Amino acid sequence: MNTTIAPIFSPAFIGNPYPTYRHHLEGPAVQLLDPARGFWGVFRHLHCLTMFRDPRLSSVRPASAIVRAPDDQMPEFDDLVTHMRRWLLLRDPPAHSSLRRALNKGFTPAIVSGLRPRIEAIVARLLDRMEDRGTADIVQDLAYPLPVTAISDLLGVPESEHGRCVELTNVVSVWFASVVRTPETARPAQAAILELVEIFKGVIAARKSNAEGLLGLLVELGSAESGLGWDEIYAQCVMLLFGGHETTRHWIGNCVHTFLSHPESFDAVRSNPELLRAAMEEVLRYESPVQMFGRGVIADIELDGTRVPKGSTLLLVIAAAHRDAEQYADPDRFDIHRAHNRHLAFGGDAHVCLGSTLARLEGHIALRELTRRFPRLQPDGPGSQWSPLVGFRGLGELRVSL
Repeated sequence: MNTTIAPIFSPAFIGNPYPTYRHHLEGPAVQLLDPARGFWGVFRHLHCLTMFRDPRLSSVRPASAIVRAPDDQMPEFDDLVTHMRRWLLLRDPPAHSSLRRALNKGFTPAIVSGLRPRIEAIVARLLDRMEDRGTADIVQDLAYPLPVTAISDLLGVPESEHGRCVELTNVVSVWFASVVRTPETARPAQAAILELVEIFKGVIAARKSNAEGLLGLLVELGSAESGLGWDEIYAQCVMLLFGGHETTRHWIGNCVHTFLSHPESFDAVRSNPELLRAAMEEVLRYESPVQMFGRGVIADIELDGTRVPKGSTLLLVIAAAHRDAEQYADPDRFDIHRAHNRHLAFGGDAHVCLGSTLARLEGHIALRELTRRFPRLQPDGPGSQWSPLVGFRGLGELRVSL
């Protein structure tokens, strides 16, 4: 490998993964990344899209993929393994299909649209607080609190618990977004998940008789003869809380960072707010909050003459696919006028993000109001540091002057 290219998953790669992605895009269709762990990577757009739909790949992960620990340590993580196998995200058809159809009812366009006044009120309150100070950290003051408040409202979590839920899901994120999930990260993740389950047990016990919306749907599924059981419902609550804010907060932060890094594009958006939606979609391509999706290989696969054996892990590196010149003209250029922007940021198969409509609504309202109220928004302070998590790309902070 060229010595100027940071190896994938290395600390240097985290800061700027795109030269490494370019290197891999120039290589074979599928590449062995870690022989010891059986990790393979797919980088091109066409192959990522094709593999998303390949029945020889599975979202169900063995215990060794949930925690990579010696056999004699695995019983310690029984609670974590059992819980994660209940998540919709880690199921295959037909179990995935039936549960997905049920949960879709909680995210219909009508239901999401009905959340607009509440989201606008949350954004207004957060921006008021920022305005009072004159400076802000976009990540901590807007991108974090908005989506966690919105999804917590949907799930009936009282405001007094919002801060704790963020802390707990951050712990889960450190483990979940790691390529190798070690016992050291799995122990706090298991404890955090068990605490979140207890929070949702309390929420459902208190709201069972009068729950509405998404929470009402979950209560109905747990109470009906769906065959799910309450442990299954609590697991979906944890998954929805985690997924409902983890990537949205990175997307909002990445949007502001990218806009500030491309002032001509930012000026165009401020002058013509109708461009905002397309600009946000371009950020999903250009700085994808989710960098890759992992799938288990349940039958041998041959891709362009290379065999990937059963039992391997295949990483669909969508952030590289988003820089594929075969799919996108001038892929390393941020272009808010880009036509046919068929990105894979929300997935490309039956697991396409359940809450993508909600994420788009939250992001659009937040960025529309931020740019309207603070047209002179500028960076304030040193450059921001990217999260060390390989699976997600987002900023720990983003200081701005208003």
